[in-house]
Order: sequence, then structure tokens, then C-alpha cells
Amino acid sequence: MRKLICLLFTLLISSLLYSQELPNISISENFNNTSLSKVIRILKNKYDVKIAYDDALVTGITINGSYNDKSITAFLDEILPSKGIDYQVLNGKIILTPGQVDIDLKTPSLFDLTVFGIVLDAQTGEMLPNALIRVAGENKGTISNKDGIFSLSQVPTDTSTLEVTYLGYKKSTVKLDPNKSKKTIRISMAENTVDLSEFTVVDLRTDNTIQYGEEISQISIDPNSLTSLPSLGELDIFRSLQLLPGISGTDETSSALSIRNSPSSQNLVLLDGFTIYRLDHFFGVFSAINPDAVRDIQVYKGGFGPKYGGRISGVVDITGKSGNFNKPEYSFGINLLSARMSVNAPLNEGKGAIHFSTRRAYTDIIRSSLFKKLYKNYREGSNQLNDQASGNSLRPNFHFYDFNLKSTYNISSRDIASFSMYWGRDELDTDFDQITNSGNTFMTENTEENAQWGNLGVGAIWSRNWNKNYYSSFQLAYSGHNFDYLFHSEDRDENGQITRDYSANRLNEVADLQINYKNELKLKERHNIDFGLNLSSITAINDVTIDGQVQLPMEDRKQSGSILAFYASDEFRVTKKLRLNVGFRHNTTGLTNKNYFGRRLGMSYQLTPSLKLKLSNGQYYQLARQVLYDDPRSNLQDGWNLACNTLFGALSSEHLIGGFNYSKNGFMIDMEYYRKDVSGLVELTVSHVVNPGMPNDTQPLVAESAGEDKIRGVDVLIQKKIGPYHGWLSYTHSKSSSIYSQINGGQRLPSRLDQRNEAKFVHVLEFKKFNVSATFLYGSGKPFFKPELNFIRDNSGTVVNYEILNLNKTVERLPTYHRLDISAALKFENEEVRGEFGISIFNVYNHRNIQSRRLNINAIERAIDNGEEPTQLYRDIVLLDFTPSIFLNLFF
Repeated sequence: MRKLICLLFTLLISSLLYSQELPNISISENFNNTSLSKVIRILKNKYDVKIAYDDALVTGITINGSYNDKSITAFLDEILPSKGIDYQVLNGKIILTPGQVDIDLKTPSLFDLTVFGIVLDAQTGEMLPNALIRVAGENKGTISNKDGIFSLSQVPTDTSTLEVTYLGYKKSTVKLDPNKSKKTIRISMAENTVDLSEFTVVDLRTDNTIQYGEEISQISIDPNSLTSLPSLGELDIFRSLQLLPGISGTDETSSALSIRNSPSSQNLVLLDGFTIYRLDHFFGVFSAINPDAVRDIQVYKGGFGPKYGGRISGVVDITGKSGNFNKPEYSFGINLLSARMSVNAPLNEGKGAIHFSTRRAYTDIIRSSLFKKLYKNYREGSNQLNDQASGNSLRPNFHFYDFNLKSTYNISSRDIASFSMYWGRDELDTDFDQITNSGNTFMTENTEENAQWGNLGVGAIWSRNWNKNYYSSFQLAYSGHNFDYLFHSEDRDENGQITRDYSANRLNEVADLQINYKNELKLKERHNIDFGLNLSSITAINDVTIDGQVQLPMEDRKQSGSILAFYASDEFRVTKKLRLNVGFRHNTTGLTNKNYFGRRLGMSYQLTPSLKLKLSNGQYYQLARQVLYDDPRSNLQDGWNLACNTLFGALSSEHLIGGFNYSKNGFMIDMEYYRKDVSGLVELTVSHVVNPGMPNDTQPLVAESAGEDKIRGVDVLIQKKIGPYHGWLSYTHSKSSSIYSQINGGQRLPSRLDQRNEAKFVHVLEFKKFNVSATFLYGSGKPFFKPELNFIRDNSGTVVNYEILNLNKTVERLPTYHRLDISAALKFENEEVRGEFGISIFNVYNHRNIQSRRLNINAIERAIDNGEEPTQLYRDIVLLDFTPSIFLNLFF
């Protein structure tokens, strides 16, 4: 009797609290495929209803129907139960909870089975590549492929539990059902976003921003987690990658990727399977890839598998967004240099989706102070402009634009077709007159500079999942790159006579048509076999002209040929802890009439659940490469060339990598030792020598030098995530040296990218309504190579001319580099839109960082013209000083 009285009293109190705490309101709304998260925002903002929930609970759920004069309880009782959601009332707040599910504990009927499935974004329906699927409590696992498809073998029983993780998403746990064990499992994952509502309940994230993959030196990056980092106005994918160990980051005006002391041209950069040949906009200020178009990024710093070929250093494999299969989404962003927008929408009732994004710099319309500073920085890196022509007086007509288009369609449950396209272009036009006073003589200087460069990439893929053990894809792709540059400068005296005339032309084009056939095959539960073919028909055009003199032989100005590659690899799980990966890539080409066989060997051993050991060795070849063009007098950029039998052979490298990874409770430490030996390097070194018998006349002299690099180093990454904080420390200690046949008599010298120590600290605090971040970068001095100068004098000892003997170099070290960047963003949201407004500041304490030094051509020639002894022989190329920037991003 006493228990009954207590129960009745409890029910009475609960009923009174329930009726008193909830507002007495009437809800009248029409919902047409409206997301539940938006419905909740309407209740909170329009009807002042306080609701707490886990965002993963409501992600992917939509509401339909008309509701007139419904009380809040009647409304919730009508929309929630069918969605598997219950609610409770506490202190005037409605708390959404998962609905009760009847658990059917069944006895397993199948053992050591293969589970087949697909991993999807719960909000958009996009397939998620490179998701990690594991059996709970065991080390065995697999990775979803480009279409989000996975096949996990040796699952103990058909009642086992699978754990699925993907960077930027909450872990998904799936309990297998014996009645459905033979069917395709669809796993939906919710983004790990922070809801901006005051009353939203969110889980503390345990995943890291950076994750090391199954292969050695493979790093997975969450693009969304990088948005809070300091930037020059917008998220830059490549600049964010520079914060990783082993990727040089001590040059804020370069979006190129120097991976483990190798130049950017030795890295393979793929977007949806086609190659991106040039990686920057605005002479390195922005990267070529719009972050709005990126779904997934995989970085291989070395030791990559045989499915990747054609480069000898690293790989950046980017998967573009497919679009939204459920409902349209839009975004818009603007900063001090450019604006961008994107659209994601479903096709044919969700059977397909389309993504479109574009951005454009408006620097040809509005020249902000940030643009002037960046352009001045580029200009000072050139020896082709008189140093009296400051960035304030120069008013260049410059802009860039790009767009991405991708469409994906599910033809059937087994077949997926996709089409992807990228086009980017930069255009620069400068025509400038300036009057200068040289002694008592007035001179008119005219400078003309025109440049157009860009990329075009197109790819069409058909992929088919034949069964649980066999998947294949066929791609037809085209990659194009062009760089067309003209520089002309002349001086005229008071009578209009030309006293100095200098011109430089550079044309570089690449056209690469490829067919890719890739296969994934599982055999006998332990073998994962990758094999395929790659056929490339490639053409390169090169023209280099200085003062009307062609710098390359006629037969080497246009090159073309084909490359056929076959690859295969076997990932063999020897035991539960030991995994071996053995493979090869064989190339045959008419460019050199040679065959190139590169082996791949890899091993990983899971010593404990938290500690993994890894080892890798590989041999790599590169047939399309850039040749360094070293001319102290000009600013001509390196161009793409093809290997041949006469001038440039193939590049080759040997990788050896070993290390370990320890990861537990949001803490991770990864360390890798690497050694890389590179051969087949070529440098075109330009000297300027005086013509015999004509002391006032010089001519360029080009020398071809063959070379090799020897690179050794250690990468360390320490990462921690706790509550709203995540950050990491990356450190690289390395040594890189080079030998070139004709430079300093073949003496071994530090390589151009030799930087002994580099450290990067990254800190991010992310709250519901704002985030703040800070990055600090430190790098020891890089080498600077001073050519030998020989001053020509007349009989009286006066300097009348000079020679630049560029094959004789003196090596000096530049000063230490360091800078602090900070960023803060305010988040906001209402029923229709969410967004963020923020500010970034580069080089907060205004440290003077020197990128390089250049021969001070103008000062030397001016001194000689005035009969003086040249003293200011070199000038510093200084990087950005204190540089603020603001940005606004909106999402609809």
C-alpha cells in the first residue's frame, strides 16, 4: 500500500510539473521535407520552446505535413514516435532521447563471414571514401573505397558489432542482424558539428583532426576541421597541409607543397582521378583547389602504393564533393580578395546529385590593401622591374577564377557513374611608364608584363561492384596546363632613343589524356589485391626566349609520347597483428624507349591495441617533370618537360621509411624516419658573360647539369584532443644535399630545399558560438646560393660592365624564420541560414622573415651607369609583415 501511494504521488507531481513547465502555445506550420533540425530551430526561435538534443539523433530526419493549432505536446507526439525519438521534460526544457527499441538477442548462425556495405553521409547521402570499418574489440578492419563501398572479411559472427569512424563525423556503431547478414549494410554517419543553440547537447569529440591511415606515411585530413585555422581570407587546403610534419610551411606566400625536401613538381596531385599540374593562384598566394569542392583528402608523404605512379616524392589524393542526394544546399563566402559560392542538389529524386562551386578574385575591380601588399611581395621577388617602381605606383590588372562541377548518379545498386570537371585561370596585365632621373638625364622606363596560366581537368568514371569480393572502375580523364608569360622592359632617353631593352618570353603547355582501369579483389579472406592499367598520351610544349635568343634546342621545344603502366599489389594479413603489402608498378614508354620496374614493400605490426610499428621500401620513376631554370637576371618559372633520350631522362627515387604510431584516448604520437635518394635531376644554369672584345656587351650562356639528391630526416607529430580544444605539434629534422655535375666542380652542396629544423604548433578552441585558433611556425635558415660576380674595368679602373658566373656558387644561410598567426570567428544561425564572420592576422608580432635574396640588378647597373663602384649587390626578398584579413561565410 505504501509503494502504491508513493507511485501515485510521483505521477501527480510529474503531471503538475509537466503542465506547468511547458508553454501554453499553439503551433501552426507547414513542413515539406523539412529537416528536423530546422523544425527544432523554428520551435526555439519562433515559439520560444527550449529543446535539448544530440545532433546525431536528428541528423538526416525530415518532417512532412500541415499542423494547425497543435499544442506542443500534441505536435511532438505526432512527429517524433515514427522517427524513433522520445522526449522528456525537465526544468522547462524538452529533452529528445532515442526511442525504445526491442532488442532481439539472437544466437549467431554464421561465423567468419564477409560483411559488405556502403558508408554514407546521413545529411547529404554522399558516399564517404576512406572510412575505417572495424569489428568492435578487435584489430581487424578495412577502408571504404572511393564510392564508400567496403568489404570486411573474417567477421567473427553475424551478431558482431561494427565500429565505423570517419574524420569529422561521430563514430557509428552497427549491430549485425542474422536476418540481414547477407544483405548490403547501409551505414549513415552524422557530422561532428557543434549546434549553435544555447540549449543543444553535444558529445565531446574523441576523434582527431589528423589521422594516420593504414598505409605508411598516409595521413587523412578532415577539411571541415581546418576552417578555423588562420588564413589569408579563406580556407586554403594546401596551406593547411603545410602545418603537417614533413611538409614545408615556412613561406606564407607559397601554396606549393614541398614534401620531405623535394620540390612540388615531384608530387602527384589528383582531383577525382585527374592530375593537377599547377597548384596555385596569384603566384602562390592561393592554392588551385577551391575548399568548397573537397570531400576527402589523403596525403602520402612517401612509400605510397603502386596504384599511384608518375611521381617520386609524395601524393595528394583529393575526392571532390558529389552533392546532396536529399535536398538542395547553398553556400557563399567573401573576403578581401575574392568571393565564392557553391550549390549541392539532388537529381532524379535522389538517385543522383550534383555539385557546383566557383570563386573569383575581384582584384581587377577593387585593389584592397591586402592585394597591394601581396602583389608587392610578388614583384619584389622579380629582377625584371626597376626597384624605383614601388607597389603603390604599380596598378596591375589582375584576377583569377575557377569552377568545379561534379555529378554522381546511381545507375543501379551495383553501378555508379560520375563526371567531374575543374577549370582555373589567372590573368595578369601590367603596362607601366615611369620617368626617372639618372644624374642630369631624365629617362623614361616602360614595363609591360602579361601572363595567363591555368589548369583544366575532366574525368568520367564508371564503377561497378560485381560482388562482395570484386570491385572495378574505369576512367577516361584529361588534364591540361598552360603558362604563357611575356615580359618587356625598355629605357628611352630624352630624345626617345632606346638605351636599354630587355625581353623574356615563357610558354609551357601540357596535355595529358589518360585511361585508368582499377580493380579491387579479395581472395581467401586474407588477401586484398589491387591491380590495374594506366595509359597516358602526353604532350608538352616549351619555349624560353631571352632578348630574342631561344634558350632550348628546337627539337626539345615540343615533346609527345605515351606511357603504359601496369600495377598490382597484395595486402596480405599474415596474422591478426602482422600485415604485409607487396607490389610493383611497371612502366613502358616510347619517350625514352625504356622500361621502368618499381617495387613496393610494406609492413605493419600491431604490437598492442594502441601501438603500431611500420616499415616501407619502394622504387619510383617520373617521366613528366619540371627542370629548374636558374637565371639570376630573370623571373622565368620552371616548366614541365617530358623525359627523352637526349636532354632529360627519367627521374628516379628510392624510399626507405620506418616508424611507429601510438594512439589512445584522444592522444596520438607518430614518428617516422625516412631516407630518399633521388637521381636524374637536371638544372639549366644561366650565366651572363662578356663577349670577347666587346666589354660593354654580355650574352647569356646556358649550361646543363645532371644532379642527384640525398635526403634524410625524422618526422614527429604529437596530437591531443580534449573537450573543445584540439591541436598538434609537428617537428621535422632533416638534411638534404645535392651534387650537380657542372656546379662548383661537382662538389656536394646543401640542396635548395634543405632546412634542418622546422616546428609547427597548432591550437584550436571551438565553442558553440565562436572559435579561436593560433599557429606558430619556426624554421631554421634555408640555403642561399650566391653566384660569382666578375666586374669588367677599363684602363682607368672604372667598372664598365659585369659578368654573372652562375656555375660558381657560394652557399650562405638565410636568417631563422618564425611567425605567429591567429584567427577568431563568430558563429551565427537562424531558421534559414547559418554562418561565420571572422578575422585572421598573419605575422602578429611583425617579424621580418626573408624568403630569399636576389642579385640587385638595378642597383648594380645604375652604379655602373653613374661611373660608381657597385656596392649593393644583393637585396632581401621579404615575406609578409603584420597582415590582417576578414572573411564571411554563409550556408543555406
